[in-house]
Amino acid sequence: MKSSDLVSSLIASIALCISIFSIWLQNEGAQKQLLVANIGAYTKRYQEIFDRFPKSVLEDSFDLKSLSEDDKEKLLRPMWLYFDLCYEEYFLYYDLNLIDEKLWKIWETGMKSAFSRPAFFQCWNFVFNNSFYPMPFSKFVNDKMLELHNPGKRISR
Repeated sequence: MKSSDLVSSLIASIALCISIFSIWLQNEGAQKQLLVANIGAYTKRYQEIFDRFPKSVLEDSFDLKSLSEDDKEKLLRPMWLYFDLCYEEYFLYYDLNLIDEKLWKIWETGMKSAFSRPAFFQCWNFVFNNSFYPMPFSKFVNDKMLELHNPGKRISR
C-alpha cells in the first residue's frame, strides 16, 4: 500500500470518527431537548390540575364528607386527574426507566407534599376504591399516605 493511500485511509477514518461523534452529540442534545419539553408538558398539566382545586384542599381542617355532592364532584374530577398524572410519572420511572432518579425524586417530593394534605388522603381513599391502578402504584401511594397520615391505619377496598 502506498503512503498516499495510507494517509487517505487515515484521513477517511478520522473523518468517519468525527462524523460519528458529531451525530452522537446531536442525538444527546435532541434527547435533552425532548426531556425538557416533556417535563414542561408534565409541569403544565400539574399546574392546570391544581388551578381547578378549591383553596380548601390546602386546609388542615378539610373534610370531604362535609362537601355537597356537587362540590365533591368538582373536587374529585381534578383529584383523579392528579392521581393519573402521578401514575404516569411512576410508570415512566419504575416500569419504563425513561427518567432518571434525580427527576423522579423531584416528582416524588411533589407527590409527598400533596399527599400530606388531608384532602388528598381522603380523596385517594375514594379514587383507590373506584379505580384499577396497578397494585405496585396503589401500594406506593398507600404507603406514602399511611406514612404521612396514620401509620396504624390501612386503606382498604
